[in-house]
Amino acid sequence: MSPLWRDEVGAFIGPGKLVLSRMRRGLHGACVAQHFVPVLESAAGDWSQARALLANELADPRWRDAHLRVVVADAWVRYALVPASEALATAGERLQHARLVLAQLYGESMERWDVALSDAGGIGSHVAAAMPAALIAAIRGLHSGSAQVTAIQPQLIAAFNAWSWRLPPSGGWFVTIEQGSLSAAHFTARGWDRVHSVRIGREWSAELRRLRTFGRLALGSASDESVFVDAPLWLRRFAGPDADGLVWLEGQQTGAGTLDTLVELKSQYA
Repeated sequence: MSPLWRDEVGAFIGPGKLVLSRMRRGLHGACVAQHFVPVLESAAGDWSQARALLANELADPRWRDAHLRVVVADAWVRYALVPASEALATAGERLQHARLVLAQLYGESMERWDVALSDAGGIGSHVAAAMPAALIAAIRGLHSGSAQVTAIQPQLIAAFNAWSWRLPPSGGWFVTIEQGSLSAAHFTARGWDRVHSVRIGREWSAELRRLRTFGRLALGSASDESVFVDAPLWLRRFAGPDADGLVWLEGQQTGAGTLDTLVELKSQYA
């Protein structure tokens, strides 16, 4: 089979769950397999069990002979908006600058983190995303079942891209929630101009209060913005009908690609 027509497997890997989907390529592309695996709770920042489960699952015939796109939960990601500088002439210099910005924000060395720059930032800035270098190496080292890793993306960026068709060009807040993390990006017609990521606990009523406060602040702004929320389905139902400026993202993805399907599937599983 030509590599261009090879199926693509999407995998979301996080502290509480592993979600996989397989997209058939070709003129009639479709999701032909999906699977959910719970991940037992472990120490904060420990991704070893989730990675081991992913390696075990990839040995299953359902995921063989395919490209592999992995989305990493924000519990294991650090974000920063990095101003562009004409003094930084090379990609290496820009990455080093991003590492310094991240280190200042999070108060820790970035030596053990893999840092990438995205063009999602507005004019004159970039979004830096840092993931544990050991985790990235472990994912890239997966060869079970002839799955070939072609992309590794952090949750916030992957979810934002998947839901972009639902977001207004005028701007607003995009928030994605998973076990252990809440990440938010403020977007405008020119790109992102703010990004935040916080660690959260299991007290979901407290997180809903945080979201609703966020929504009311957005509604009270001069631009009358809304907060678009990518979250587990059960949390949306738990929230009830009181909107408070929140727009819960759900429904059929129009793109029907690997990323669109995976982001929708991860929200269906607790």
